[in-house]
Amino acid sequence: MELRLLTTDAERRAFARRLSEIRIMRGAGFSETRKSLIGEVHLTFGNLYGLFDESELVPEMIGGFAMHDLAMFSQSYAKPDLTHLPPEAVFECGELWAMAAGAGRLLRHAGAILAGVLDARALLVYPIFKPWNLTGGYKSFTRAGEPIEWPYARTLDGRMIHVQAMVLEGEALTNAVADAGQYGFEMLDGGTRLRFTAPFGISSKRFDERKHTGDRTTPTGGRKLNAA
Repeated sequence: MELRLLTTDAERRAFARRLSEIRIMRGAGFSETRKSLIGEVHLTFGNLYGLFDESELVPEMIGGFAMHDLAMFSQSYAKPDLTHLPPEAVFECGELWAMAAGAGRLLRHAGAILAGVLDARALLVYPIFKPWNLTGGYKSFTRAGEPIEWPYARTLDGRMIHVQAMVLEGEALTNAVADAGQYGFEMLDGGTRLRFTAPFGISSKRFDERKHTGDRTTPTGGRKLNAA
């Protein structure tokens, strides 16, 4: 598998399009409010990473996430307070989307490897907590405070969304980086491509193909890495 830093306008537009499609899929998702610019900021100024299966004849982007350190621009919400750490060593991860079952888990795996490569001191995520609890993919993270009423997004039927700030730092981060890296990886093209051995597989069926089968999917977008 490869995690690629997206550097062209076409790649970044494809990322944004897929993110939007996954969020609203089958009417079970969410979207940003009309006034919110937070997603645009992340997609315009953050680093966007796409997941590709390089074994395919024509590799397709099957998932991705955005990442920025706090020296690039500030965290999405004032809490938690991470000012005890250098801003260039704190990375907020979010806008995670995945087109196949298991791809989100692979993105989190690759994100842990990337954290080690970037010498991260902390990873910050804001997974949705309510009306869907998507915090389960972040078992190594620590919850930071109470759930937050998220001002930047609503469900498609207008309900408020709550997120849970979660942080991975210290020994827990060190262990997560070591665990992810044990399967092997290499950095290519000046650090823009992370090729890694996947410790588990993913479904060959894409979520967008399931619209014709009657299967339902759970939204995977949001302020999380799902670090996905």
